[in-house]
Amino acid sequence: MLEPNEETATQARATASRLIEVADALVAYGLDVPAENRQAFQHVYGWWRLVTRTAAEVLLVTERGFAAPEVAPLLRNILNHAYAIHWLVDNGEPAIAAVISCDNVRQTKMVDKLESTGWAIAAEYRAQLALRAPEPARTADEQKRHQKLVGEIANVENLFKVYGSGDVYPVYAHLSSMSHTSINTASAYLSRRNDGSIEYLSEPVKDSPAYAEIIQLAVALIQAGLAVSPLLAGNPMSSALDNAISDLGMQNTQFLPPREKRLD
Repeated sequence: MLEPNEETATQARATASRLIEVADALVAYGLDVPAENRQAFQHVYGWWRLVTRTAAEVLLVTERGFAAPEVAPLLRNILNHAYAIHWLVDNGEPAIAAVISCDNVRQTKMVDKLESTGWAIAAEYRAQLALRAPEPARTADEQKRHQKLVGEIANVENLFKVYGSGDVYPVYAHLSSMSHTSINTASAYLSRRNDGSIEYLSEPVKDSPAYAEIIQLAVALIQAGLAVSPLLAGNPMSSALDNAISDLGMQNTQFLPPREKRLD
């Protein structure tokens, strides 16, 4: 990872902006998806657009002076989705099935909460759950693999570990500490004066510019692009991604790490 400072963050901002422009132009012009890639692409497309548009949002608000603690929740979402895109493309149909199963569990838990808290709409949602297709029959080995994939997409720490990227989890955990109620968010707008008194700030302390966050943003865009572009006819982002990697001086970086242990 680049050393976060004003120079590297400026380069990363320019790199991220170009990748966002390329992605937006592709969508506007029309996406050519070969038949063999359509199933995978339709499942990662929404995640890719979320990464791209949220990245644009981060660039916009940081240009207006919003600082690291204020963009952390957005970066956390981008980081998670960029890895999930790689994971889904890498694991194919079994990963799609895992996402569906994971979402079914979430929906069931939500309806349980609606019922337990007295929401009148709970009955309608419970009826919708009854219409879902049942889980397909799986052999014992298939079910074991399925549950492993469910555990990976449901828990980002598992996702990072299986790709040998456990060292990325502290970054995610740090972003999480600024995405939930914590000392970090409580103290972001406080500054201690020399006399020991507290100054109440209207903006976060000025020693927390979003340098590292902008660099991570560019890296996530590259990672997502490297996974998505080959699904499209002609790999249309290849040149832009190569230029982005070169501009950041990250030619030796493994943006799409392989699984530490294959499931097949």
